[in-house]
Amino acid sequence: MKKLRILSSISKKKIWLLLFLGIVVAICVALMVIRINRIPSWVIWTEKEIEVGTNKVILHGKKLEVRNSEGEVTFTADKSFKIQDVLVTDIDRDNEPEMIVLLWKRGIYGKHRPFWIKSDEKNYSQHIFLFDLNADGTAAHKWGASETGIDVNRMKIMEKNDAILLVESIDGKSTLWTWDSWGLKILDSEIKFVAFGDNLIHAPIYEYARAKEGGKFDFLYKPFLEDIQDADIAALNAETVLVDKDNMVGGYPSFGSPMEVGDAIAKAGFDVVSCANNHVLDRGVQGIDLSYSFYKENGITCVGIQSSTDTEYRPYEVISKNGMKIALLSYTYGTNMGDISQKRPNMIHYLPRDIGDIEDGADITDTDNLSEDEKKLLNDLKGARKEADFVIVFAHWGQEYQKETDSFQERMARIFALGGADVVIGSHPHVVQKTEMLDRPDGGKMLVYYSLGNFRADQGRREETRTGLEAVFTIGHVYDGVKLIDYSQKEIDAYWR
Repeated sequence: MKKLRILSSISKKKIWLLLFLGIVVAICVALMVIRINRIPSWVIWTEKEIEVGTNKVILHGKKLEVRNSEGEVTFTADKSFKIQDVLVTDIDRDNEPEMIVLLWKRGIYGKHRPFWIKSDEKNYSQHIFLFDLNADGTAAHKWGASETGIDVNRMKIMEKNDAILLVESIDGKSTLWTWDSWGLKILDSEIKFVAFGDNLIHAPIYEYARAKEGGKFDFLYKPFLEDIQDADIAALNAETVLVDKDNMVGGYPSFGSPMEVGDAIAKAGFDVVSCANNHVLDRGVQGIDLSYSFYKENGITCVGIQSSTDTEYRPYEVISKNGMKIALLSYTYGTNMGDISQKRPNMIHYLPRDIGDIEDGADITDTDNLSEDEKKLLNDLKGARKEADFVIVFAHWGQEYQKETDSFQERMARIFALGGADVVIGSHPHVVQKTEMLDRPDGGKMLVYYSLGNFRADQGRREETRTGLEAVFTIGHVYDGVKLIDYSQKEIDAYWR
């Protein structure tokens, strides 16, 4: 009897426990249903008026309408839509504006849901719709996505390309959307950049190529092909000019590299070559012209030099990729074979030769303390900053074989920061120097690789020249512009054998 009472007591406890668990599950399900059926609390509802010609697009109280010049309502969005935001631009490039509408509605698919789904009208989901906006103020539905798949916090039209929509999720990640014949598609919103240091074709290298490789130089870059081709943009410091005659080929101290070196650089997949360096005049004007034309004809952006026939100074080149404009500049401290800047002021881009007093601690943000050369450099940078989203400077500077930076490098870095540069990639010392992040006067940051050391060279007598750096950084869209997302570096073997 006592045993039965104990069993009965245990059974009652189990019943109460099961009942309690059932109530908890029911409450959780109810809360989930309530949450699903409600629009999230993080949503910010926009109020705005946009003038489009003689018409006015009005978003107020989650409702969207268009009024013509006489104040008449010519379009009203579906009353069941809860409008979060609206933008107007010619996103499909048909010379007519479209309304881009970020909205909430019940149902993931709407009228055109898959045939196997009978109904999905119970829950709210977020969508982007497009409406053609006509000159008379009427509008017609153009395209509508199923639910966005991301929680869109806000959106805007890109400042430098009004056919690209930037969408930011609630976790701060940005994506780009553009029109592609049938509707909006998502673009890659980041760029991976890889950069290498000094590419020096010493005599042992080209002699080996002639004797063992049939005159080709593909072997130089083979160890790095995966990294080069995996990057969106790959760059190197082309320290030796190209020549097309055997009697012009030479190594240290006056370099001239066979055209096949250029072929190997192009074949490897390099996109950018920095050509402003102390050896760029080793084969005179002819070497510069030949190198510049070769890279241009092979689709490689060449910075730091210009053709001898150029009458206009172009301090930077701008390349566009993934909705970003990147300005590239390249400068050298000097050239071994004299200075031709007076005779040909556009041909080689020099760092300032006339500089302010480095030792007196002058405030470099006060441009009155800068020399005329430094002011010219600053104007180059400001022009690039105005035109592009991101600015990269290649600087041929510092002391050869010195692992410590010098005062000239430090001062130029401060001017680069003052001009709004985002990344500086240094060369010339042939050894690795420090990498650091500097604060810019405008509140931004500037990453400086003071020297990546050698990339491909034959300076084996100096052990420290056998090691270089491969710089890797990623830039991407954020709501407030284009920023450096992350960066790293890895040690490489710069000795070619």
